[in-house]
Amino acid sequence: MHSVLVIGYGNSLRGDDGIGIAAAEQLRDTIQNSRVRIITCQQLTPELANEMSKVDRVIMIDAAKEETPGQVTVTKIETSNDSATFTHELQPSTLLACSQELYGKNPATYLVSVTGYSFDFSDELSDGVTLIMPQVLTRIRELIDQ
Repeated sequence: MHSVLVIGYGNSLRGDDGIGIAAAEQLRDTIQNSRVRIITCQQLTPELANEMSKVDRVIMIDAAKEETPGQVTVTKIETSNDSATFTHELQPSTLLACSQELYGKNPATYLVSVTGYSFDFSDELSDGVTLIMPQVLTRIRELIDQ
């Protein structure tokens, strides 16, 4: 089995924006595998490139706003050297490029995006996102087991 890093990120005080953190925490409670490391954070930071360099596969979990609420999308991430490398919004592709450039590692990286229903101030997920959480966790487990 490959070594896997799961990174759940988002703002847990903005409703469905916290889906990444909530999903990662639920996985942490259920996955008993020493080859899987789970991290939660508010946003992607350059320091995560070091963590990425230590594994074979990375799975990032985040909320999305652009699609139909409740939609779950899995995207394979490719490296990018865009100009946002060290700004407030670090993109997954830029973080992967940092891992490659700084540590010579380019792990297979996937982004699991869940389109939210509500991003209002709340420390709870919407009912719609709560209902699809089992589907989200299944998709992530499938990526872990590949």
